[in-house]
Amino acid sequence: MDFLDPQKQKAHATRLAIGYAVIGLTLLLGTTILLYQAYGFGIDRNGRVIQNGLVFFSSQPAGAKILVNGQNRAATNTRLILAAGGYTVQLQRIGYNTWRRAITVDGGSVERFDYPFLVPTTLTTAVTKQYTEAPSFASQSNDHHWLMIPTISQDQLDLYDLSVAKPVAKPLVLPTAIFAAGTATTGWVPVVWASDNRHVILQRLYQRGGQAGSEYVLLDRQDPAQSQNLTTLLGFNPSQLELKGGAYDQYYAYDQNAQQLFTATLKKPTPVPLLQDVLGFETDGTTVLYATADGAPAGRVFIRMIVGAKTYTIHESLAGMPLLALANYRGIRYVAVGTNADNKVFVYKDPAATLDSKQVLVPIEILKTTAANYVAFSTNARFVVAEDGQQFTVYDAETNKGYAFTAKAPLDVPQLHAAWMDGFHLDYVSSGKLNILDFDGTNVQALSAASPSYLPFFTQNYHTLYTLDANKALTSTPLLTPADQ
Repeated sequence: MDFLDPQKQKAHATRLAIGYAVIGLTLLLGTTILLYQAYGFGIDRNGRVIQNGLVFFSSQPAGAKILVNGQNRAATNTRLILAAGGYTVQLQRIGYNTWRRAITVDGGSVERFDYPFLVPTTLTTAVTKQYTEAPSFASQSNDHHWLMIPTISQDQLDLYDLSVAKPVAKPLVLPTAIFAAGTATTGWVPVVWASDNRHVILQRLYQRGGQAGSEYVLLDRQDPAQSQNLTTLLGFNPSQLELKGGAYDQYYAYDQNAQQLFTATLKKPTPVPLLQDVLGFETDGTTVLYATADGAPAGRVFIRMIVGAKTYTIHESLAGMPLLALANYRGIRYVAVGTNADNKVFVYKDPAATLDSKQVLVPIEILKTTAANYVAFSTNARFVVAEDGQQFTVYDAETNKGYAFTAKAPLDVPQLHAAWMDGFHLDYVSSGKLNILDFDGTNVQALSAASPSYLPFFTQNYHTLYTLDANKALTSTPLLTPADQ
């Protein structure tokens, strides 16, 4: 019997040891290979070790061909494994303009290009409604569902439901009983939509006894009779009125002459003082960012931030028009601050946590823009732009990269700056047409006719564009070809 033979037992044990060693080496080699693959390493056709990157491409509409250095590789939406290096990428789909971008792939990296917006080569625009006079404003709800435009009567609005294929104006009569006595409406200015997309704050412009004035009205688009005069409730007419956290019944009220900031609610409308010596402010409901000369050296201002019960001084700037923006990206607070006198906008990441930990607060990016007049985060909070006319600088919080570019076409007056179309694209009107461009200034595309006095409006899926043009017409333009509609 073999198990009683010492020689055979020894040979059996040796075979087992060799087998286990081979299995162990195989597992170790496999694990090493998988680890190197996870970090992007591979072998090219010449047997050389290279490091790859993983790149995802998406597009609207989907199904566009992905050409890498002129070679067709796949169709969106998909991922490609590319060796580290530089590439020229094109996305092509029949009936649409080609999207182009030069990219650099880093070994072991994962990058996403899920924002390319393909525009039809031929756009067909139709008139939704022809107005006889230029509306004083046009405003769209946060969810892109509702569009509001005043009519010639001034105290009546057209309300459009943009979720239907062919929206029709529904009359919305404002309750004149809540207006200041003895006044005649001369115009309206949209202020802000509440997060419920039902309430909107409007500033009513009026004349009384030959004198111009204004007041704030909280309009309930669903039940106009429930609208309220906020100026009357607050007991004064703020220079600026903002919602707290997007709630229609919670407010920040700013008195520019007194340089005071107040809070108030519909239930308790008596203003409660919050801050003094305020030169300008920005808020997202939980955090207040403001500029003040209080305690600052002559000719300088401090930028401070209130988070909960704490106040932080995060920056010192030259005295000038405050430029303030804040956003939360992937759970981290970002702020962009400065003044138009700085010729720079400073971007900080999580300033409160940095100062709480007793670390030195330094900007993660400086957006160099001469006499910037605008700073804002994109709708997804990933990007922040600083702008002065045709000069743009942008910071990307995800990749920690900055971009600077000059728009080739000037902005039509009275437009002061571009605006974020969505999380990745900017738009502005030039030469009577709406232009859209990627966050880095590439892929500039001219769309339909538009007036620079109004923002463009997109449906929730961005399949249709609505604009008010120079002929006082509300128009609609499909952004898909007939085959894709």
